[in-house]
Amino acid sequence: MFSFTEKDLDAVALLRPITANNNKIDIEGAIANAHQLRSAYFTATFKAVFGAVADRYKTYRANQNAIATLNGMSNRELADMGVTRSNIHHAVLGDVVVRPSLTKKLFQLVVSGFEGFRHWRSQKNGYEQLMAMDARQLSDIGLTRGDIAAAVSGKGLLANDNYTAANDETGRKVS
Repeated sequence: MFSFTEKDLDAVALLRPITANNNKIDIEGAIANAHQLRSAYFTATFKAVFGAVADRYKTYRANQNAIATLNGMSNRELADMGVTRSNIHHAVLGDVVVRPSLTKKLFQLVVSGFEGFRHWRSQKNGYEQLMAMDARQLSDIGLTRGDIAAAVSGKGLLANDNYTAANDETGRKVS
């Protein structure tokens, strides 16, 4: 058996290095291919994003030109086409959901505030009228002092409001 020293092994390895893989890798070609793929990706993304914006702008400009053209026509010319001046936008744009303007939203807010105030005043007046009654008058209409708040607000069930009895399964009204 032969025995080689470490120095002998190093000398043999330097004479003829062992390569496990003789395939050569073209690193510069791989880098160039990666650059080309990256450029193609960014170009496609740029075209998709800005192409959609450009298409929407072109559609918007075409619609505005059509509206301007129709607004420039006389009522007689519009009537010949079956369009009135009030529905020019509908004729060009079709069924478009129109968002309410800020003034309309503010108006609705003020109206709902007034309706809420009117409802509150109505409840307050009803409460005051019922509180002004004595116990006999309240019992005539089927209320007690403890039932007044529930009767005015409409919340909660009253003791004798002709609902179906809890133990009655026939659905009869209890009087």
